[in-house]
Amino acid sequence: MRALISTYDKSDGWVALARGLCDRQWQVLATHGTAVFLESQGVTVSHLENMTGISSLMGGRVKTLHPAVHAGLLWRGPEDLPVVQELGGQPIDLLAVSLYPFSEVRDQGAAPEAVIEMIDVGGPAMLRAAAKNHQRVTPLCDVTDVPRVLAAIDDGTLTALGPALAAKVFATLSAYDQEVSDFLTASSSRSFALHLSAGRELRYGENPHQQAVAYGPWPQSGPDLLAALVREGKPVSANNLFDAEAALWTVAGLPQPAAAVIKHQTPAGVARGSTLASAYQRALEADWEAAYGGVAAVNQELDLETAKIVRKRFLEVLVVPSISIEAQELLADRAGLRLLVVPRPWLVPHKRVRSVGGQVLVEDWDDPDLAVEPWQLVAGQGLTGSALADLELAWSVARMAKSNAVVLVKDGATVGIGSGQVSRVRAAEQAIAQAAQQARESVAASDGFIPFPDLVTAAQAAGVRAIVQPGGSKGDAEVIEAARRADMTMYLTGIRHFRH
Repeated sequence: MRALISTYDKSDGWVALARGLCDRQWQVLATHGTAVFLESQGVTVSHLENMTGISSLMGGRVKTLHPAVHAGLLWRGPEDLPVVQELGGQPIDLLAVSLYPFSEVRDQGAAPEAVIEMIDVGGPAMLRAAAKNHQRVTPLCDVTDVPRVLAAIDDGTLTALGPALAAKVFATLSAYDQEVSDFLTASSSRSFALHLSAGRELRYGENPHQQAVAYGPWPQSGPDLLAALVREGKPVSANNLFDAEAALWTVAGLPQPAAAVIKHQTPAGVARGSTLASAYQRALEADWEAAYGGVAAVNQELDLETAKIVRKRFLEVLVVPSISIEAQELLADRAGLRLLVVPRPWLVPHKRVRSVGGQVLVEDWDDPDLAVEPWQLVAGQGLTGSALADLELAWSVARMAKSNAVVLVKDGATVGIGSGQVSRVRAAEQAIAQAAQQARESVAASDGFIPFPDLVTAAQAAGVRAIVQPGGSKGDAEVIEAARRADMTMYLTGIRHFRH
């Protein structure tokens, strides 16, 4: 049996493939760069150039575009072997290719000429040939498939993998070509191609009578929450995933340590602390009742002390960047808890895809810059120290609360969250009512502009000392004047953070 390996990506997985094939008495052919790399790892391979008679032409643009290579990939049986041999080739039984990293180079802001050089030609041509001929040639374009390919060789089921691996190849090439097309198309009306991987069934959708399947996009541009699930137990539902994503986004931009508890895709409590345990405890206490059966996230490794607090209150899902061995052992018997480990840093997705009215809506993610420097002080004294940190936290949480939203923060924790209201003053009244006496000397954030002074009046009566809001209303002058009369600090950000 014979394999051809040509990989731009020189990761351990491809080494494992080559070594595994050699151990199973396969002959391994490799293009020059890949061969040199594998040999440096102690793997014995044959250089493809010895078969084709060419190493590299035109600065590397032509290496595998050779009749001997493609005849070896497209052979149909004994009747084609004389042609393959006449061309100096040999039948190939497995092809492994990792493509040039076009999107990575593009996203690094490289010059157009450098990006163009990353348009792979030989790799896609070989993959397309092998995928077409998958009944005889196993096409492999994803290094994560290496373990099951080696296992299939061992149990004699390699041919059975052909259709699925071929489908992945064509989906990968389609997405790759679309990325190139998007790069070359300087028009805002360009097409948008969405390529979905095999779906994974969820426990249910928004309600138990609704079936739901999660399909992963290619390329993966954000945290794969299903793949992050590290505990056995009941499957996650669509609501679990929605809340887990909201929890992750709520804590991701906050200074460590911080914790958030989410209910129905909106924050119930968010807090910072001197330790993760104190931050998590304060996030729970911000709305103890809502925290029951909620989804929580923290932004640093879950330690034993925090895990002890987690055990005291029922959670559906906990999202962590990592977890200590002691904490994982402590939570091992916590019934019903789904633990998701999403390491930091993870890629920030550039697009959000949603369905609306039978159509597909694609929008940029609301990836906020939480820096205070662009904020405009329009009333009262500027804040510093812990007070300014509280206002930043309020603004960050307001971004994740359902609109209309007003968030009150005091001493590093939310004390009142009004969200999902049909008027902004009602959101403020809800937040103030929840905060009760803690509203005094708190700070507030509004996710959208404040259109009328009534919100300022309500905040003043409750003892709120500062407000941050986008501004941009026709009533800005009147609202700002109300803040000045109330001797209240007010900042304008110029950025709105609606979340529907």
